[in-house]
Amino acid sequence: MTSSDDTRVSRSRYNRECAARAEAEKLLERKSRELFEANTALSANSQQLTEAVETRTAELVQALERAAAASVARSRFIATMSHEIRTPLGGLLGMIDLLAMDEVDAGKMELLNYAKAAGTGLSRIVNDVLDFSKMEAGVFVFEEEDVDIRALVKSISMLYTSLGKDTARTITLQIDDSVPQLFLSDATRIRQVISNLISNALRYSTDGPIIVRATATPHAQGALLRCEVEDHGVGIPPEKFNDLFKDFSQVANPLTVAAQGTGLGLAICKRIMDGLGGRIGVESKQGAGSTFWIELAVTVVSASLAHSYQGSDAETATLPPCIKGKHILIAEDNIINQKMLLAYAQRMDVSVDLAENGRIAVEKFAPGKYDLILMDIAMPEMDGIEATRQIFAKWPKDSVPPILALTAHVADAIEGESKQVGINRILSKPIPYDELKTALEDTLCLTSITAHAAINTPENQISSVEDLLLAEMQPVVGENLLNIFSAEGLIDLADKFVTDCKVRVELLIVAEQSGDTDAARKQGHSIKGACLAMGFKNMAELAKRIEHYPTSSNEVPLIEIAQELSKKVDKIDTIISK
Repeated sequence: MTSSDDTRVSRSRYNRECAARAEAEKLLERKSRELFEANTALSANSQQLTEAVETRTAELVQALERAAAASVARSRFIATMSHEIRTPLGGLLGMIDLLAMDEVDAGKMELLNYAKAAGTGLSRIVNDVLDFSKMEAGVFVFEEEDVDIRALVKSISMLYTSLGKDTARTITLQIDDSVPQLFLSDATRIRQVISNLISNALRYSTDGPIIVRATATPHAQGALLRCEVEDHGVGIPPEKFNDLFKDFSQVANPLTVAAQGTGLGLAICKRIMDGLGGRIGVESKQGAGSTFWIELAVTVVSASLAHSYQGSDAETATLPPCIKGKHILIAEDNIINQKMLLAYAQRMDVSVDLAENGRIAVEKFAPGKYDLILMDIAMPEMDGIEATRQIFAKWPKDSVPPILALTAHVADAIEGESKQVGINRILSKPIPYDELKTALEDTLCLTSITAHAAINTPENQISSVEDLLLAEMQPVVGENLLNIFSAEGLIDLADKFVTDCKVRVELLIVAEQSGDTDAARKQGHSIKGACLAMGFKNMAELAKRIEHYPTSSNEVPLIEIAQELSKKVDKIDTIISK
């Protein structure tokens, strides 16, 4: 090949390379432009997405804030409506009770009975609506306490008997030996369910007895409790069973219109049983009556000691005369409630000092002056919570008598704060005469037993160790344990309790100091069960606070609760060491 040929080949190759390079540069430029445009679009999209996320997040935060505000407003509305409705309703029913006590004219008594029945019906409707609202708002609280089902169903039976003294209906109670004397659950909620079932049985039947049964079978948790309420009414067709427990639902029958109601009673019972981990159901045949039943697994505190109880509402309970001649301080601002409570106290043969608000109650109180304080919660100038707090701040704890709170608010909403300030028990308005009398007797009888044991100390050469020990225990638990173990066995049992409890309190304190709150809570749970089994209710309350101690709250330091619990254990140790 000649030199000119080589030149032509090289130039041709050069041109091709230049063309290829130019094409590559164009492609690179185009791709770079496309990449730049894609990045620009991506940045714009990312910015839009960020703005959208921020906007949506802000919207969600606002929605959560609105929902929280709505929940707070709803809870306040429930509490306000509870107070504003129950206060005048309580006065109305109380005045009817007082008029009926002295009325001898049959015609007037009939009118009073109609008025009482109407007021009671209104009270039932109000309570149903408020309870349903609490459940919907998520503020319905369940407690764990010792329950005596025999006493519970007897008191319900007596209540309904007193509301229908002129009828021929009877409520027969059949409590089997298998039912434990005491078990752990929520007495208030169980009472509410059984009371509702008995009320329905009376309303949806016109004749025949209402039979209340209770049995128990062994269960992994302790016992499976079954309660039944049987009537001889119109009955329910099977296809309607599922509608019974729906909200605002009623099964049509000849008595539905006459009975009236919200259609919430059984729905609330269903929700309560679900909350307690139990079941509710019905067995019925149209025209042949119905049997509503509940089943609930419970932890046994004390096994049954009594023979199976069978009785009717015709029987009357003998109540101990523990309140006669006692001196009570009543703090209440509502004039109608003042007159009602003063009239109640006069019939109970109790002397009373009246304080129109919490500030006056604090001023009037002095150690040894009163046997009990009945403290309204909502009062002007100073409410019952603050008044109680100031009384305990001013005077030693052991010089302050029992304080019972009266409230027309939702009791669950104030329970925690009430316990913290030292209130012994909450009574909900409207409170009938019999319920208030029973509450005062229960509280003052226990106080009398404790005071008697305190007086009968070794310095006075009167008391025995078992007397002092029993004074620290709930009466029914102490009596049961004494019957089982005798005095010597009870003291030995208490000694074992003290030994075990001291070890657990030490472990609890070590766990708390090392920051292991879960371990401390577990020890609190174990101690609580032992305290309940022994009937040491105050100690059980302290252990319960430890068991449910929150991660962050205004609660007093856990170590202080443990130290207070330890002091009470030491007190039991001192008693049995005498």
